[in-house]
Amino acid sequence: MRILKTVLLWIAIISGAVVGTILLSVGLFPLFVHFDHLDQIANLSFGRLNQNYWQLMLYLVVPWISPLKMRDFPVSVSGAHHFADVKNLFVLALIVLIVTIVPAIRYWHQLRQQHRRYVLVRPFQIGAVVPVILGALMAINFDEVFVTFHHILFRNSDWLFDPVTDPVINVLPEDFFLACFIVALLLFEIVMGIGIWRGKQDSRR
Repeated sequence: MRILKTVLLWIAIISGAVVGTILLSVGLFPLFVHFDHLDQIANLSFGRLNQNYWQLMLYLVVPWISPLKMRDFPVSVSGAHHFADVKNLFVLALIVLIVTIVPAIRYWHQLRQQHRRYVLVRPFQIGAVVPVILGALMAINFDEVFVTFHHILFRNSDWLFDPVTDPVINVLPEDFFLACFIVALLLFEIVMGIGIWRGKQDSRR
């Protein structure tokens, strides 16, 4: 039972980092519109471009919204297929988080009441190394990490967008995706840090 609870805790943390990044991207995107002048690239107003991004994100996270329709960006067949694949992953992350968050919180609360959160210190210390390694790899060659990431998650090449047929890719620059990766790693690292801190507090009792 303890192993199951621990697994559910880890799944909740990972899916939570993913969902958190998805939600925070809505706040990140306007920053990139401003600093990368994406509104000028798309020849759209700041508000209009953000409206298109909201339409895209609502499609990706709300199961019953289909097909994908953006006000100012046409979508090719392959582009629509890729976004559908992304939608499946996003919705899966949301479902997984909903299913695991309650038992994960209960397990954490149980350990807190028993002053046994120290059992999480070692695995969380190991987990805390992962963002550091991934961050170093991204600093060395983000392109390679990004391509590998897509090869792992997708079994086709639909993610290789043609700006002519899928112009939305022009307003989704590489540094925006890099920022999203960094946010996900930071969220995960913050949870690891809190777990280690609280666990060490319990170990001193």
